[in-house]
Amino acid sequence: MKRRYLILALITAAWAIALAAVAKNAIDRLNVPPWGNPMADSTSAPLAGDTRVGQAFVAPMDGLYRIEVVLVPAPEDTDRPLILHLTAGPTAQEDLYTAEFSTTEIDPATALGFEFGPIRDSKGREFFFYLESPGTDLEEAPSVRFSPNSTLEPADAYLNGEPLAGDLAFHSFYTLRTRDKVGLLLSRMTEDRPYLMGSEAFYLVLAAAYVLVLGAFLYKLGSQVAGEEDKDS
Repeated sequence: MKRRYLILALITAAWAIALAAVAKNAIDRLNVPPWGNPMADSTSAPLAGDTRVGQAFVAPMDGLYRIEVVLVPAPEDTDRPLILHLTAGPTAQEDLYTAEFSTTEIDPATALGFEFGPIRDSKGREFFFYLESPGTDLEEAPSVRFSPNSTLEPADAYLNGEPLAGDLAFHSFYTLRTRDKVGLLLSRMTEDRPYLMGSEAFYLVLAAAYVLVLGAFLYKLGSQVAGEEDKDS
């Protein structure tokens, strides 16, 4: 009898580990593509003196952790400060994140990236980032790639605190925890599906039923194996 329970326990444990490994592998492969404006057919005002060029946007996902901006180097290759500020909106007074770079780090062929700790509740929240290069003369000032024809929603480019038509050339990046990925998977499975197939609860019930049926099958299989072992002994 002890051998029977041991065999059942081993089969159940092996099944549970294999199922968990398959599920985790499938969930870990889920990615959130960058979100933003890839169009860069124009340039902003140069970041000279007190000029500030920014972008407001509403994060489409949780886990915002990186922003990339496409910049154009200054006519003169000089070492000047370039500061990025991330705030909770165009009117927010305090920075969520601040980073300082040198204008010599600007590569016209590569977006300049700014990383910070993931903001886990970023979905649906408004954010605003702006760049400045205090004290920089016009001939030493870089500018930001910009598209006046971009209609990214909901988002707006800003110049010195005033909204502009169009958007900067930027992308925002998101990293998800396992539970966030499960929610994303369910939302993708139910998107534009009719009736029950459009309900997340339907797929949760279906998964539970699958586990129960497979568990019952393995229990019966284990019982038969254990019974044959008892007969042989």
